[in-house]
Amino acid sequence: MEELTPDSAGLMEHEEGVLIDNYIDSVIDPQLRLLLLTAPLAWLPVTELNSLYTPMARADGSGRIQLDNNVIRPVLLHMKGWKVPVNRFIDEQHPLYELQFSRYTRGGVGRPVAVYMHDGQGNRVIDYYSLPISSSEHQILSLQCVVAIDEHSTAFALDPLLVDALCYHCAAAVYNIMGNKAMADIMLSRVVV
Repeated sequence: MEELTPDSAGLMEHEEGVLIDNYIDSVIDPQLRLLLLTAPLAWLPVTELNSLYTPMARADGSGRIQLDNNVIRPVLLHMKGWKVPVNRFIDEQHPLYELQFSRYTRGGVGRPVAVYMHDGQGNRVIDYYSLPISSSEHQILSLQCVVAIDEHSTAFALDPLLVDALCYHCAAAVYNIMGNKAMADIMLSRVVV
């Protein structure tokens, strides 16, 4: 932050109050989570979670997978019986969502549909609408997700292309805390993701 501060603003000196390191430490986890939500998937650490979840099957061939709170975003879902996996999840606002409630218009094994959303209790869930009614067993072949990094972890694998973006996001957040919106905007303008 000091390297990019204009000369007219002076150096960042600690005279009284909270150390700037405390501000930086407080924004790293939220900014990292934001980056994991918005960065291109090719740069993110993806984890296979198929063995952790058991789908709740419905009689009409649809089902639900309730995710843990540490799942940031799903990347791929492949159920046993599907010809292709889902790698583009829709939400409740998508025009295809309403079509999933009719067995004539919902996705099928050749073009499955999965909805990533929150249920009524605030849990993150994936609803899938694509297995035949005759499927008595719903089994996850692959569930790949971006998972949050443990807040207490001191080291984690992050693609080198995202390190600068994380630093600039953190600097912008600290400048916002300090009330310097102009410098926060400059920091955000340097983010290339």
